[in-house]
Amino acid sequence: MKKVFIISLFIVNFSFGQGRYYKAQMHCHTTNSDGGYTPVQLVNKYKAEGYEIIMITDHNFLTDSIDVPGVLCIPSEEITFKRHMNGFFLSRNIMPTPEFTCQQAIDSVLAQGGLIQLNHYCAGPFTDDNWEVDAPEIISFQNGPHMLEIWNTGTESVQTHDDKSIWDAVLTAGKVVWGSATDDFHPTVIESAEFNKGWNMIWLDTLTKEAVYDALLNGRFYASTGVVITNFTVNDYGTYKTISVSSSNANKIKFWGPNHVVLQENNGSSASFILQNHSYVRVELIKQGFMGIGTTYAWTQPVFLQTPTLLSEADDMVEFKIYPNPNRGYANVSLTIKKPGKVDISIHSMSGTKVMNICNDYLDANQHLFQISIDNLKPGLYLLKLQYNDTIKNVLFEKL
Repeated sequence: MKKVFIISLFIVNFSFGQGRYYKAQMHCHTTNSDGGYTPVQLVNKYKAEGYEIIMITDHNFLTDSIDVPGVLCIPSEEITFKRHMNGFFLSRNIMPTPEFTCQQAIDSVLAQGGLIQLNHYCAGPFTDDNWEVDAPEIISFQNGPHMLEIWNTGTESVQTHDDKSIWDAVLTAGKVVWGSATDDFHPTVIESAEFNKGWNMIWLDTLTKEAVYDALLNGRFYASTGVVITNFTVNDYGTYKTISVSSSNANKIKFWGPNHVVLQENNGSSASFILQNHSYVRVELIKQGFMGIGTTYAWTQPVFLQTPTLLSEADDMVEFKIYPNPNRGYANVSLTIKKPGKVDISIHSMSGTKVMNICNDYLDANQHLFQISIDNLKPGLYLLKLQYNDTIKNVLFEKL
């Protein structure tokens, strides 16, 4: 029997369920770091352009939720070290050390239950070479990042546009990571050229933090610099999938596949594709400007021939915590797994150094309790790290 499912984030025919797009800015700065507007001023500025979701990402500064009616503000931060990474849905500030790494940034955000994005990772001739991250390094990261910033208004004019090929290299290797577009608004030079140029359209049933988190985690959004997607439908026939896409203003559509290859190109505002002989396909919609000036885009998230396991699904297999937290002396580490597997549990300092081994064994599907002494640890924050088969979890705890 034919199975049919609709990726509802892109459906505007509401007979498929209630919901709509919400315009989101996921990289912008205020006077809390190097921006030119106060948080309230910035949120109102974006609200005037139709934004309903704002993530203020000041450098190494967690901006609290801003109370502006009609706008959902999600506590976020740009973790700024040799690299720049945005942490979303944070509860406390992350202050990187000089030796901080991308993996530590990922672990620190996951320890708070947040989502993480690798920013402007493709350096150009006039950008900071420290930003550059190649595909093998991104593939090597464990449990993240959730998103790559495939368009950054602040650096796009001086980049080599190789960011999409790196995205495809990561996807080709089988690592699931979504693409986002942002302003990275400060402003720096010309405000009109930096504001409201890159954003994400998130499909939600309701405007809540929980709904936004779930949509971003599972790729129910598209990135845009001006092209509007009105329909994106996927039909699953078991051995192949069909993808249909349409736009209200695009005039060219490209279907990109493994190894950064264009699998199909169509003129016009709608097109279809059969996904059968490739591991994934993603769609780029283009509104071509005169002589290339003013060209705008939209990018869907990749559609995989075999649906991958996402972090949310992996979470259903594991329950992992330490208590009491904070703690002075003895602590309990509780682990519940639903399938047997190899388990490694250890404690790490916030600089990444392993300071204690707790378990390295093959455990059955059950609840397991480890009682440990942390008397010898210096007061401060630590990461309790679990590696269970292919799942990695981190829990932040404090030694008093």
